[in-house]
Amino acid sequence: MTSPEDYSALQLAYQRLLALERFKSGFLARTSHELRSPINTIVSLHQLILEDLCDSPEEEKEFIAQSKEAALKMLALFDQIAAVSKLDVGREPPRLEAVDLGFVLPEVEMFTTLQAANQNVRYTVELPAQEIEVYTDARWLKNTLISLIQDAIAYSRTLRLFVEQRDQAVAVVIECDRPAADLQTELDNISDAVDSSGDQHADASADLLTSSRLAVENIHLSTGLVLATAHTALPLIKGKFSIQPHPDADGRSYLQCIFPQ
Repeated sequence: MTSPEDYSALQLAYQRLLALERFKSGFLARTSHELRSPINTIVSLHQLILEDLCDSPEEEKEFIAQSKEAALKMLALFDQIAAVSKLDVGREPPRLEAVDLGFVLPEVEMFTTLQAANQNVRYTVELPAQEIEVYTDARWLKNTLISLIQDAIAYSRTLRLFVEQRDQAVAVVIECDRPAADLQTELDNISDAVDSSGDQHADASADLLTSSRLAVENIHLSTGLVLATAHTALPLIKGKFSIQPHPDADGRSYLQCIFPQ
């Protein structure tokens, strides 16, 4: 006979499973929407070429070049999302091992410093003074940190990456300029209905070349999907993702990748 304690534990497990399934459904819905953006850009540019709306052969070549760039960015999005899916279903199990954060963080810095400089972001990476190891997948940790930092650069004037040791845990922390409540809302609303306005083709106009170029430049994962990717991937590599308000500064937050020690 099932005891009240066992029944409560089963109910809790069931509720957690339902929450996980809702999150994954929302992740899929948001992913589908964000992949539509580059597809619509490509279709719109091809439509302009096929309908002879280009003013010159040079403009037609420009549209073709932008279409190619949009296709390459779309492939990059596919690769990133497919990698998370393969990790989640176990097709590509993580390579778990002792990872020295003193080696991982300089690699992350190398891949993010130039983007921060181009956006005039004051970006600092504080390496641990002593060797700190966590048991995880180094490649996935590096890719997750890079994605979070590249997204944070867009709305930060100052950005800091550092390691914090706690009781039986290590946190790799990204300090950025955005309220934690706003970031948590982005993550919680991953399953919200998407705006159908993104499904419209571009209209032919005098400034279409500029508009289409901006559309191509803006092809990237949204903040919500970047956070959701970290939220999904970190437990699979023995970590946990957390968003916390800065203890001493309003409007700033800590994005934390936490690992037991």
